[in-house]
Amino acid sequence: MNIVSAVYFGKLRELLGVKGEKLFVEEGATVMDLLVNLIPKQHPGASMIWVVTIFKKVKGEGAQGGEGTLVLGDFIVTLNGRTAKLEDRLKEGDEVAVMPPFGGG
Repeated sequence: MNIVSAVYFGKLRELLGVKGEKLFVEEGATVMDLLVNLIPKQHPGASMIWVVTIFKKVKGEGAQGGEGTLVLGDFIVTLNGRTAKLEDRLKEGDEVAVMPPFGGG
């Protein structure tokens, strides 16, 4: 088991009621595992809203990419300060940040 940090911004922070948290992840877990399984499991009251908020939808269902994985919506996910890929593997001490899109002005 590894411990990783998850940090939330904007409406995601409001949805989950926390700025960030430490989560235990299995060896070999990916960013996708964190977003689809671990965070919703940690916040069961917000789990359905979480999934429909951060992933793209087609006809009310989660849009799937070519490999059958969910497609991230407009949210930005970083791993240790760099843009994350959903298949990136997590390791001890990693920090994953999930941010809504930013507007300019």
